[in-house]
Amino acid sequence: MISLGFITIEEQQEMEYCTEIAKRASRYGIAVYRFTPLDIDPLTEKVHGRSFDEKRQAWTESTFDIPSFLYDRCFYRSDIRSKKCKPIMQWLKQRPDLVFLGYGFPGKWDVYEKMIEHPLLSPYVPKTARLQSAADILHMIRREQAIICKPEHGAGGRGIYVIQKMDGKLHICDASGQTTALVEQKSKLEQWTTALLQHHSYLIQPFLPLQTKANEPFDVRFLFQKDGTGKWIERCRAVRVGRPGTFIANVRAGADVCDFSEWIRSFPASPRVLIIDGIETIIRALPSYMDEQFGPLFELGIDIGITEEGAVWIIDVNSKPGRKIVDVLHPDKKDDVYEAPLQYCLFLANEVNIL
Repeated sequence: MISLGFITIEEQQEMEYCTEIAKRASRYGIAVYRFTPLDIDPLTEKVHGRSFDEKRQAWTESTFDIPSFLYDRCFYRSDIRSKKCKPIMQWLKQRPDLVFLGYGFPGKWDVYEKMIEHPLLSPYVPKTARLQSAADILHMIRREQAIICKPEHGAGGRGIYVIQKMDGKLHICDASGQTTALVEQKSKLEQWTTALLQHHSYLIQPFLPLQTKANEPFDVRFLFQKDGTGKWIERCRAVRVGRPGTFIANVRAGADVCDFSEWIRSFPASPRVLIIDGIETIIRALPSYMDEQFGPLFELGIDIGITEEGAVWIIDVNSKPGRKIVDVLHPDKKDDVYEAPLQYCLFLANEVNIL
């Protein structure tokens, strides 16, 4: 039987998703295990985690070999547990006897550098720079009314700041729209930047006008997974609308989800055609290109921003996306989402002749 390990940083993380996958696994001849990187004994390389009991339809504590196939759903923060887990995951990904469903991205800067090399994608990528000092902020904000600072390895909208130039001051706001600092002197900006970069590397971009008329941030999220033949499938597309006055449209941060087809009809016919053309160009090219550059990958979340004038921008590309938009808009497709990791695992097993 094929063994598939579901790996998370926290023991209870994505329990429902993992359990739904495990309930369907026996049909594919797959045994599912769940564990954290810290559950691996460094001496014996045995895992003290949980296995799914098919008869009881429940998880039981057990000790087992590291599964041959691994599904990485680890999200790293600046806490001690994450810092301990990350090198273990890097060690696992270097082992030739293990196969990951997806190997993920090294960081947002690497993704940016590859996207601007692609002739079709580069026009949709906002100008991006690495934040190394206060001078980088000043250089960009001289040309822009506002800029956004993003953690290079961030996810879920955490750690984002927007810097706006108003009345001779720099207003620094967090993702919720709350002002966290008012800067009037270069020395103060240098102090703020130094503190920011102490724990994380950051990127800066022009802050794009991606708000509704009611001052709500919004974007369009596309969820892609590979199927049982290794082909990319679009599972869902949705418009995410955040709370007024905030800067991110993340579902975890309280954003609403609405149907894309209804929303796009609110645009006049002429810009609507251009928007759809831009979107289709991106989603046709991006998944396979990311796969070539960083793969193999299993799933992708692509976030696209659209200005009032109809300009289309790639806001983010995520190799470990959530699935909330499917839960909200297309609960009838949840089975497809749960079975996709199993189907793709079977495809990989055939590819490496493990069956």
